[in-house]
Amino acid sequence: MNPTFTTRPDLPIVGLAQPFRRGEALDGPAVWRRFRPFVERIPNRVGTHTFGLNEVVDMAAGELVYAPAVEVSEIGDLPDELFGKVLEGGRFAVFAFPLAGDDIGAEFRRAYDFIYGAWVQENRSCLRAWYDFEVYDERFDPATLTGEASIWVPVT
Repeated sequence: MNPTFTTRPDLPIVGLAQPFRRGEALDGPAVWRRFRPFVERIPNRVGTHTFGLNEVVDMAAGELVYAPAVEVSEIGDLPDELFGKVLEGGRFAVFAFPLAGDDIGAEFRRAYDFIYGAWVQENRSCLRAWYDFEVYDERFDPATLTGEASIWVPVT
């Protein structure tokens, strides 16, 4: 899995945060099921694509947040369950990979194991932020969990 590189501007998003700790199981599909009822009601939404934000909150404690999210043109009034933030734009390594729909969690674990194992070990000095995000666009079928997704990693 070789990345492509691209540059994008700041990314305003609205999402639903699910805190977890490194090493703990995260039921990503359950978090998405909780988020879906909000999607059509989010003001200022841009496009139909969605994101899965992974953010390190406290590296030493292993505290992380996973958040299904959508892009917005500006962050408006939100229900208490949702948050808005702007992810810093810049250069990204983009890792695209196929999804067969058998076990989406295992497919993402393999991708993340490669990115933060082999690839980051060879390119550690290039990481510029403590987050990454998954992109689900027209290549992905949410009904069957098949198609293609990509993981965007901020790099220098």
